[in-house]
Amino acid sequence: MEKTGFNVNETLWNFYESEEMGMYKRGNGGTIATASAVVTEVPWNEYTDEVKDSVSSYGDAAIVTLSRVGGEGADLAYGDVNYLALDDNEKEMLSNVAAMKADGTVSKIIVLINSANALQVDFLKDNTYNVDACLWIGDVGITGINAVADILAGNVNPSGSLVDTYCYDNYSSPAMANFTPMIYEGYTEELIPEKAKSYMVYQEGIYVGYKYYETRYEDTVMGTGNAGSYVYSDDVAFPFGYGLSYTDFEYSDMTGVYDAATDSYNFNVTVTNTGDTYSGKETVQIYAQSPYTEYDKENSVEKSAVQLCGFGKTDILAPGESQTLTINVDRADIASYDAYGAKTYILDAGDYYFTAATDAHNAVNNILAAKGFTTENGMDAEGNAELTFQWTNDTLDTTTYAVSKSGAEVTNQLSDSDMNLYEGAGDNSVTYLSRNDWEGTFPAESPVFSLTDTMIDDLQVVQYDAADYDTVEMPTLGAKNGLTLYDMIGKDYDDADWDTLLDQLTYDEMVTLIGDSFHWTMPIKSIQAPGSRDENGPQGLTASLFGNTDKEKLTATAFTSEDVMAATFNTDIMTEIGKVIGNNCLSAGVAILYGPGNNIHRTPYGGRNFEYYSEDGFLSGKMSAYEVAAIQEKGVHVVMKHFALNDCEQDRIGLGVWLSEQAAREVYLKAFQDVFEEGNANGTMVAYTRWGCILSGGNKG
Repeated sequence: MEKTGFNVNETLWNFYESEEMGMYKRGNGGTIATASAVVTEVPWNEYTDEVKDSVSSYGDAAIVTLSRVGGEGADLAYGDVNYLALDDNEKEMLSNVAAMKADGTVSKIIVLINSANALQVDFLKDNTYNVDACLWIGDVGITGINAVADILAGNVNPSGSLVDTYCYDNYSSPAMANFTPMIYEGYTEELIPEKAKSYMVYQEGIYVGYKYYETRYEDTVMGTGNAGSYVYSDDVAFPFGYGLSYTDFEYSDMTGVYDAATDSYNFNVTVTNTGDTYSGKETVQIYAQSPYTEYDKENSVEKSAVQLCGFGKTDILAPGESQTLTINVDRADIASYDAYGAKTYILDAGDYYFTAATDAHNAVNNILAAKGFTTENGMDAEGNAELTFQWTNDTLDTTTYAVSKSGAEVTNQLSDSDMNLYEGAGDNSVTYLSRNDWEGTFPAESPVFSLTDTMIDDLQVVQYDAADYDTVEMPTLGAKNGLTLYDMIGKDYDDADWDTLLDQLTYDEMVTLIGDSFHWTMPIKSIQAPGSRDENGPQGLTASLFGNTDKEKLTATAFTSEDVMAATFNTDIMTEIGKVIGNNCLSAGVAILYGPGNNIHRTPYGGRNFEYYSEDGFLSGKMSAYEVAAIQEKGVHVVMKHFALNDCEQDRIGLGVWLSEQAAREVYLKAFQDVFEEGNANGTMVAYTRWGCILSGGNKG
């Protein structure tokens, strides 16, 4: 704050820093942050009269910072204790600050949300504490807090957009009903390993984050899907994609053209800064809606009311200035995966809508307006039909996207993770959430699965046993063939010289190469392979953060949490971040980066949400693709993590995740897919989870 020109209340600052208040400082949790996952707000009765009186000496804004932390190894507390809601000390503190504002002691109340996990903001619903402004800042990294001060001073005009839905009630998410691991009925240590005993069912299917809230809202307005008496505004405070600015923008002149040569759409949208004081940037989001047909209902193909499928960012626009953005949308991104009927990606027959919108809720309202609905039908705001584009598909298409970009057949690969398709299911089954019947399928509790003989076999940990083989042929070891690893540069994967090279390895070298390659790979003398070093992390080269003394080699930039990166909706920034991370790795002699993290904010309570981008797989994949491509341009390898379904930290070593293939492909794998296909990612770090009964690292599907 002082760097930006503010004065800070030193009496209050010194009070917080005093030895007496040390008991309220958050502990250091390290990489596994259970120790720090408590709210440590100072109780109001600890504030002395001197401290309280010091506030009246300046009578300016009171800045209240609400912080939450997460980390590897534990999710945030939910249930009886809601770690993402205000605790009693925070409520009492805010009540007293509100009283100060009421009597004129402070002029404004500004709340900063310093958390990568979406805070439950029910305290803003009726503005109980008379808050004037609220700014989400996420985890700010090594220098991001300077930007926060610049924003508060008005030196910088923010242009970020939320990457998660912010709720008045975090427990309203359908995923929360299935966020606690279950133990298989019939489990004993004699039947299956202890680490294989628990499971979690993604019963909400594709309806993660905004795809649930916005779809149920649309069905409520249209009177479809047995949506019941659902009230969107009871749950959602700020929708996915929402973001304010110090100026206002207006969208106009949306046009769309389909390009058959690239199988994509180009949408043009004109953005005008309609304010009269501040320059600023604007994020334009393109959402699509696929028709929800009788075929879908019969074959359990689910459709969200809107799905993000493109975005763009303007330059800095002065008041009155306009810019026309062209945003490309790959038509493959609006295809739906049909796991039970065609067993591939499909384009339904019917009307498809695209819209340019400020956020997911604005998108739904625009599309509803294009369909002829208004606030008289129950909409909470009028939409703008002029910001929509319609395309009609005459017939059901089950072939166009049944072949991948690499030419492979696209068909079911993950049936073993869907209890409704798993051959060893026995009497076990799942009712997935469906927009065909919201009230009848909304999950109340997790399904109970009983172990079957097939499940017991699949859950075993299988290791090599020489007794299983009649003969064991050892490879050639220690040959003197004169090849070096350098000689192999440029040779094909199946070149015969690889066998000749591998014959030169000794037994000890082979064991070391296979077994000891976590963070360090030792030099291999026989083939003159240099050793290499691998390090975390999702927010940059995080080895620099953990007390390393070799400052020359390990000084690196600690970036913001990945959700703050994604909130820029700016792929140019992601490229620049990738360049810095790549250069940091080169400087530190790091060959492989354990990152970025590409899992999904399935709920707000995921312990590692700070190192994952978003609740949305499309946004995660697009932003990550640019970052990864830039890192690799420096010659540094990436291993994205954790592939896949590492969306919680509970029982993460061995947890069996059951889900539909549609949800797997459209939400969880989508965050990795674009990075492989578009960012040319060359590695991934597997999860310890299971897909159904099958370990992630051994799942051929």
